[in-house]
Amino acid sequence: MAAPFLYVPEASSDALPVPVPYHNAYYSTPQTAHTPFLPPSPLVYPSSPYRGADGAGANLPTYSPNAVPWPQDVQPHESAPWAPLRPPRERTSSWAAPSPRSGSPFLQPTLPKFLRAGSPGHRKSQSTGAFAPPAWALGAPAQLLAAGAPMIHPWLNGDAPSAALFFDLAPALFAPRCLASRPGAPPWHRTLAQPELAAGAFWPPRTTLRILLPRLPFWPIDLAPARAQDPVQAPPPPITLGDVLAALHHALHVRAAAADWGALPPADRAAVSAAFTQRCRAEAMRSGVPAAQLREREAEERQKGMKRVDFLGGMTVFKGLVKAPPDPEGCVRMVTA
Repeated sequence: MAAPFLYVPEASSDALPVPVPYHNAYYSTPQTAHTPFLPPSPLVYPSSPYRGADGAGANLPTYSPNAVPWPQDVQPHESAPWAPLRPPRERTSSWAAPSPRSGSPFLQPTLPKFLRAGSPGHRKSQSTGAFAPPAWALGAPAQLLAAGAPMIHPWLNGDAPSAALFFDLAPALFAPRCLASRPGAPPWHRTLAQPELAAGAFWPPRTTLRILLPRLPFWPIDLAPARAQDPVQAPPPPITLGDVLAALHHALHVRAAAADWGALPPADRAAVSAAFTQRCRAEAMRSGVPAAQLREREAEERQKGMKRVDFLGGMTVFKGLVKAPPDPEGCVRMVTA
């Protein structure tokens, strides 16, 4: 009866006192993934935030091409020939991902979502961004819209004043009105609604504006964003019709200083004094107090002092804005009657 076969593993040549000239070349192959078809270079694969500094994967099990898989082994490396086929993982947005080549005919550079129009990285100048043309501008010829010719709201056009808008700057109450009509009824004036006040005043939209008062050249009215524009945040909204009308009303109802009265020519002081008296009396009439209290209400209004609107000399009905040749860009003049 033959003895049972016993397998005795071959001793390594390093462990023997005398080097063994004959050893198995298969098991002495260096345990690295060198192959003539895959050069050992991290440049074979695209850069990834999950790769280590040496180009190898981080926290991945070592893999040897001469290792023999066993059933009790843990999940093998994905690059092993016995690894199951898996669908490719969808790539998510990554700040470390490489940017596409600008010279490629297939990958055209696009504006990132986080780079908004108006920021320093945006190359397009005078972009209207996400603002659509207002309703009043849609009736303009298509050539003007395509060329980006500057246009102004019809109710603000001082070169062709619109009869639809009536805005008296003298009353203390801000109440611009527009002409309304109904079938079978005479036309009347109603207060402007919020959508009408929110309409854009210019196209292309503007975010800054200076209004000059011909009768009051020392009181320019500036419209600008309340705070400095941050390139990271959204651009400021465009100037609307309500912004222009409210800025005019607010600036003209500021109390005038004694120096302003002293700077008036003697010929204009009589007209300004008459306008002041007329405004105080009209304000008492609009208050709705009984007739016996009109004088008292007018005296209360006089105690508030003279306002800048009185320097218009009674010409307080707004007729629009005009552009004069010597005025710089973004500067217009107010017309009243």
